[in-house]
Formats: sequence, structure tokens, C-alpha cells
Amino acid sequence: MTSGTTASVRPGHACWSFDDPAIFEARAREFLLAGLAAGDRVSYVSPEPVPLVVERWSSTPRLREALHSGAAEIVSAEHMYGDGILAHDAQLAAYTTTIEAALADGYAGWRIAADATSLVSDPQRREAFARYEHLVDRFMRTRPMSAVCGYDRSRLGGPVIEELACLHPTSDPGASLFHLYAGDDGLVLDGELDTSNQDVFATALRRTDSGTPGDLLIDAADLRFVDYRSLVHLHRHAARRHGEVVLRTDLGPASRLVALLGLTRVRVEAAG
Repeated sequence: MTSGTTASVRPGHACWSFDDPAIFEARAREFLLAGLAAGDRVSYVSPEPVPLVVERWSSTPRLREALHSGAAEIVSAEHMYGDGILAHDAQLAAYTTTIEAALADGYAGWRIAADATSLVSDPQRREAFARYEHLVDRFMRTRPMSAVCGYDRSRLGGPVIEELACLHPTSDPGASLFHLYAGDDGLVLDGELDTSNQDVFATALRRTDSGTPGDLLIDAADLRFVDYRSLVHLHRHAARRHGEVVLRTDLGPASRLVALLGLTRVRVEAAG
């Protein structure tokens, strides 16, 4: 199923940070119960031994029934993602197979909630998984899939949470001041870019880059503030791509700063 309409009405791709794993699990359970009510097949990825989680979840009649029927499953992070550097293409291919199987079995789509903390504790694994976060975000735009990614703030720290949260269309308040994610014709940028997050923004630009040279369109209609440092990052990013960045925003200062700084590879257009 590749209907844009179907994708647009689904919950999408969210990042939830937490300090207590039990709180994330409770929120995930509600998210997946809503998926079952919508006719989805659902999966929960847990860092705990699977039998322990199955025992807890079986105390909820609807989940017990879904686990028994195959409408719901609980799996380990290693089972879902492996125990090494994530292979992006193989992971998305596995998701395609899962979605197609769900549709063939009569479900409306597939919904997944994952505690992904263990997958990003190591810097090398985090780099690969952060790139995957963007790729799966684009993947979900045209497929009947929705996902919540959970990260333990007490183990990872605020800066790591921020660099992961910003790659999702939505995140918990305070996790990131901005979001940079997949759009119809390029990227979507919202929130605020200031001195505090300009380095995170530069990293996000790198991680969301398609690798294809040329111009990049960024829909920034919901961008509320941008400082000159982030505009410089856009200019440098465009230079690496051998093209220009077209920034669609109604922020008047953006256009004036681009002209003042001589950022010839950034073109500001009205968002409307």
C-alpha cells in the first residue's frame, strides 16, 4: 500500500525520551493498543527478556488476546535490529516484508514501539542508527507504518537525546528545539535554530543528506527563529552538495542575513 492519503492519517514517527523505562513501556502499551483498535498488527521491542514482558502484558485482556492471535508480538532489540552496526537497506527490506505480511493477513498496517537505547549507546552504532532514523522516516511516508522510538535520557544524556529527537517529525517537549525530517520534495524544518543547537543542526544536515549532488529544498514554513550560524551551515552544506539550498520560510530576517553574509548558495523563498 503506497497511498499518500493512508500515510498522512497515521500517527507517523515520534521520539519519546524517558528517565524511567516503566513509563516508556506504559506509554508504548497505550500506543500499541490504539494501533490494535485501528486494525494494525503491532510490535514492541524491549531491552528486557521477552518472557518477562509477555507475562506483564498478558495481564491486559486485549493484549493477551492479541499476543495469542499474532496481532501483537514482543521481540528483543537484537532480534529486530541485530547486535552490530545497523544495515539500513536490510532493515528497510525486513520492514517491507513485515508490512506486506500484515496487509496480506488483513491488517490495516503495522505499528511498532521500540526502546532503542541499547542501539545508540556506542558512538559508531549511534551514527548508523541516527542515519536510519531519517531513512525510516522517509520510508514511512508512503507506507502504512507508524513508529515510536524510545531513548533513556538517564543513560544517554540530554545532548544525545537531542541529536536523535531532532530527526523525527515529533518529539517530547524539551527533547529538541527543532526537527529536520523527510518531506515530499526534500526536507521539512520546524522549531527554532539558535546558538545552543547550531552544531546539532549541522550534524542533522549531514545525517539527512541523500548523497545525491544538487539543490536541496527545505520547507521551513514552521520555522520560528533562525540565527546566522545555522544559515552558514546551510551554505556549507549546499557547497558540499555542489548545489544550493532553497529555504522556504516567511522569516524576514533569514533573507536579510543571507544577503548580508553573502551566502550565495542559500536562496530564501516565501513559504506560501
